[in-house]
Amino acid sequence: MEKSVERTQRTYIKLALGILIGFVLSVFLCWGGCRLYSMVESQHLSRRGAAYLSGGDLRQAALSARRALQLDETSVPAIRVLARVAEASDDRNAIDWRRKAADLEPNSTEDTLALANCALQFNDLATAEKTLQRINQNARDTAEFHAAAARLANAKKQPAEVENHWGRVVGLAPQNKSYQLESGLALLRTNEQAKKARGRETLESLRGDEKQRAAATRALIVDLAAQHVDNQKLVVLARELQDYPEATFSDRILYLDILRQLRAPEFTPYLTTVEKDAASKPADLAVLISWMKASGMSLLAIDFARTLPDETLSKWPVPLAVAEAYAKLADWAALERWVKNKNWGQFEFMRHGYLALALREQDKSVASDQEWTTAQKEAEGQPQFLSMLTRAVVDWRWEKERVDLLWTLTKQPESQLEALHGLYQKYADAGDTLGLYRVLARLAEIQPDDAGAQNNLAQISLLLNANVERARKLAAELYRKEGSNPAYASTYAFALFRKGDIHGALKVMSALPEEQLRDPSLAAYYGIILAAAGDTAKAREYLKIGASAKLLPEEKALLAKAESRAQ
Repeated sequence: MEKSVERTQRTYIKLALGILIGFVLSVFLCWGGCRLYSMVESQHLSRRGAAYLSGGDLRQAALSARRALQLDETSVPAIRVLARVAEASDDRNAIDWRRKAADLEPNSTEDTLALANCALQFNDLATAEKTLQRINQNARDTAEFHAAAARLANAKKQPAEVENHWGRVVGLAPQNKSYQLESGLALLRTNEQAKKARGRETLESLRGDEKQRAAATRALIVDLAAQHVDNQKLVVLARELQDYPEATFSDRILYLDILRQLRAPEFTPYLTTVEKDAASKPADLAVLISWMKASGMSLLAIDFARTLPDETLSKWPVPLAVAEAYAKLADWAALERWVKNKNWGQFEFMRHGYLALALREQDKSVASDQEWTTAQKEAEGQPQFLSMLTRAVVDWRWEKERVDLLWTLTKQPESQLEALHGLYQKYADAGDTLGLYRVLARLAEIQPDDAGAQNNLAQISLLLNANVERARKLAAELYRKEGSNPAYASTYAFALFRKGDIHGALKVMSALPEEQLRDPSLAAYYGIILAAAGDTAKAREYLKIGASAKLLPEEKALLAKAESRAQ
């Protein structure tokens, strides 16, 4: 009896364990099956997104890639698609997508180079340089690496490095026509006539390649226009360009502009043809009206616009182009009528902005301020919208509003660097040292590895006697790392000068080559230090050179004090 009970208990235990194990297995299989499904579906969506992208459908490509990421947030193929979409849309978020792909695939040279090239597209030179430095030495002797390095050197205005890298590229990938094109363009930008001639030969040869001919022809047109030597050939090239099947509407505008500048008899009939073709295409129509405005034909543009139906004129971006033409004519009453009580959809902020302009120019300041407040509010939180408003106020010469908008843009991660560089240039042009300090403090915070920004911050801090101890340490650290850099040496010497160590400052500056010391911006500091050291004759020589530099008010005061001491 007891044995029977034990057998029954063991049977129940086995059955319970079997059910439990079966349940666990079924859960595991379900989880694994869902995970497998998610991965497979994510891969499928990524491939679909890539296909949409190759077909030029950016919207569907982005939707497919985002669905893929919802299923698998580590899907590198989906991230790459989103990066390419952002690049094609000129969206700085592309850098973040490229960085994410490179972080997920740290051993992928392709993704690292893609990040560097993307950073270059958006003029983020610090990120591009740092990214290229990460690439393994064994992977550097490739055409792709040298092409990225050449683009970086071009952005940094290092012509010798540009030529060297493109030479390596062409040697490593002699059949790559796109690299030949970039190499030819680089040669065309040099100041040596022999190299320019080689660049022209390269571009001429590429005009026989269907994929490169449009870009090559455009470059040759620009080169010929700059030379002002062969107008007939210029017209022939422009005509050929706009006849290519792959030519853009901008190529037709280029041909039209050449005819206008040469006052060719074909200009008027060709303008009429372009007007007829553009009337049914809002994007082309806006480009045409904008070109007419920029070419001093705003009144003609307005007259042309009046011949078009309201339905055509209401399609974006035509309303903006017409508003710009009215503003160029300074016909403020007409501009007010054009933008008042209209609806520009998601671009309402621009309509309010132009209404603010029209009202201000008619001395209706209260109404203008209200419209401008509305424009800012509706663009708030949208970097692209704020950037559009910023470009508009630059045209209107609204300096205060421009500065306010740029500082607003510094709060957005995707636009902060560009905005800060814009503010830096603005304050540098105005000689606003305190403004420069504010910008450099933010830049140094955002890009702690940007030695140039750190050096400039140290220099401005010393000029303003702001956070001096930190500035001295920063200058000393930069000089210790790269003492041959004249900018770092000058800042370190100035830090020693401010501390009262004239001998140390003079020793640092004197170690620089003579040709560097005669650079006006360095000569000013060298002259100041020489005067403090009592070498008045030599100080006068360098102070005279330094006087031609673009100096800040505090620097001018130091220079004037040194000049009086050197008398």
